[in-house]
Amino acid sequence: MYTNVYYSPIGEIYLQSDGKFLTGLSFENKYHDCIIKNLDIFDITKKWLNIYFDGKIPDFFPKIKLINVTKFRRDVLNITKDIPYGKTITYSDITKQIIKNNNIKNMSSQAVGSALKNNPICIIIPCHRVISKNGKLTGYAYGIDKKKKLLDIENNNIKRCSWCNLNNKKYIDYHDNEWGVFNCDDKYLLEMLILEMFQAGLSWECILNKRESFRESFDNFNIDKICLYDNNKIEELLNNKNIIRNKLKINASINNAKIFKNIVSEYGSFYNYLKTFTHGKIIYEINKTTNTISDNISENLKYRGMKFVGSTTIYAYLQAIGVIYSHESNCYLNKPNKN
Repeated sequence: MYTNVYYSPIGEIYLQSDGKFLTGLSFENKYHDCIIKNLDIFDITKKWLNIYFDGKIPDFFPKIKLINVTKFRRDVLNITKDIPYGKTITYSDITKQIIKNNNIKNMSSQAVGSALKNNPICIIIPCHRVISKNGKLTGYAYGIDKKKKLLDIENNNIKRCSWCNLNNKKYIDYHDNEWGVFNCDDKYLLEMLILEMFQAGLSWECILNKRESFRESFDNFNIDKICLYDNNKIEELLNNKNIIRNKLKINASINNAKIFKNIVSEYGSFYNYLKTFTHGKIIYEINKTTNTISDNISENLKYRGMKFVGSTTIYAYLQAIGVIYSHESNCYLNKPNKN
């Protein structure tokens, strides 16, 4: 058996062949005992992958061969092989088709999931196009992130939260990789608090589009530098067309940074302060804009002298940093209520 490697935009892909047919395609190197060699079938496969990762539909397929697979796995993989580009079906759909084709009474969808987990030729046999019946991405041998990226390449309509603008790549990346991901780093907590404060009365998408400019203008959210901003720096910020030029919010950001620093000195970290309200728990809830926790934190921060920290702003802040997990019920990142 022979092997080679393809360098894709989402990671190395390892190829295996018997010399004539493609017998393996994997994001993991499973072919240590194979001989590294250039073959025509590898050249054809790499050409196919080049077209695929360029976001186009190849008009040809490398010749493949399934080896050492049971009849059941072969049935599952043959159905999967015919899923159209840019479309998805469910594990249940495959199960029903196998029941019909084999004239059997019943079968578990888990058996289909197990067969797909052992798919020897990924992408070309597109097991990433099989999703759960509620639209969530599950059961991919190389991880959900890889599955999502493959579906994104195919412009597949992955279900995300309704607020996510699918025409804005920054917004998609923020939704998929940052929003709701727990982060208790003080530098990040300050950045997000300032950005959420500037967002008041505006859209988060507007702030996100200006985020890099905010980072540059606010010294990468270095709290010691922000606390020393003087009138000259304020004037500089007011003249910066790449950020939100609101004098009240700019002054508030400096004031709030000083109070943030005092809280860190008092509690050891800003997250330790937040824990006095959350008790260290992650709250799972959707379709809300405030709750008792955001009310109490907002009230306390206002008492300490912070500005633009109403309960709605604080609730959005807690969602952003992962203290409140709010991916909507039809979003692929939704998690069951664990409260």
